[in-house]
Amino acid sequence: MKSILEKLYYGEISPCSQPTPTTERYVKAKEEVGQFEETLLKKYPDCKELLESYADAIHVTSACEGLQDFERGFSLGALFMIEILNDTN
Repeated sequence: MKSILEKLYYGEISPCSQPTPTTERYVKAKEEVGQFEETLLKKYPDCKELLESYADAIHVTSACEGLQDFERGFSLGALFMIEILNDTN
């Protein structure tokens, strides 16, 4: 059986390629985003490129936030493990 480090090294574990959330809250929010986009494009059809650039910038910031959250969570988990392994009780 491969260790988790081996699986990570060989690309068998890829946290950034996990499935999109399917919670009701997420699905509803995605639908609202689509409705807002449709409404804006109907009102301001000349702003399509601007809206796409805005959406791209939002995706980049979201990805950066996701990476930072992952790094913090991983570090926190490692600190928990260190404390647990060092507990002499």
